[in-house]
Amino acid sequence: MKKKKRKIKLKSIIVVFSFILIVGLIIFYYTNKRITNIYVIGNNLLKESYIIDKTNLINYPPIVSIDTKKIENDLISDSLIKSVEVKKSLLGKVTITIEENTPILKMSDNLYILSNGDMEEIDIEEQVPFLKGEVDASIYDNFIKKMLLIDKDILIKISEMEYAKTEFDNERFLMRMNDGNIVYVTLSRIELINSYNEVYPTLEDSKGILHLDSGNHFEIKVKKEDKKTDEQ
Repeated sequence: MKKKKRKIKLKSIIVVFSFILIVGLIIFYYTNKRITNIYVIGNNLLKESYIIDKTNLINYPPIVSIDTKKIENDLISDSLIKSVEVKKSLLGKVTITIEENTPILKMSDNLYILSNGDMEEIDIEEQVPFLKGEVDASIYDNFIKKMLLIDKDILIKISEMEYAKTEFDNERFLMRMNDGNIVYVTLSRIELINSYNEVYPTLEDSKGILHLDSGNHFEIKVKKEDKKTDEQ
């Protein structure tokens, strides 16, 4: 009986020791496991190398030493980053998901208005409308908010925007399109410009002014040659 008890006791000790050894090896492995891969998702304006350098992960440190909240705070301080989420896995993978503050209007060569309303100098060439003239401060925030409603494929077709308020409408803007047409629109109806791709074919290659500020009518431009003919 004593021998049997000793065998059982010895077996229990071996099991406990093996468990502790395995747990210890796992802890040792993961405390020394370094980053193996860094993935950056959602960036367009910012280069991947710039983002990784800003996170101080360039030397691929141990995965357990990474503070994801600190990295997020470091990245969100960049004016071009709207939101960021950092995730890490015990296998050594770090994923950085970025949402950028994208340019929506151009003020000068490298000065852009971003989607959060801030003005920022960026060394890029982004195809967005040039904003001519100043917008009243009282409607600026709403103007930026409404600009975000314009589809990207329509935004790149607008070469220039100009604040064209009237006595009766202080939210009226003029859009000069790349195809030569002019569009008048008020902020409350700005989403109508998203139908431009459907409207344009119905104009039958005519050039003119599309009034979306009050109604949806198209006014054909009169060429100088036509005016001379009419006068004669």
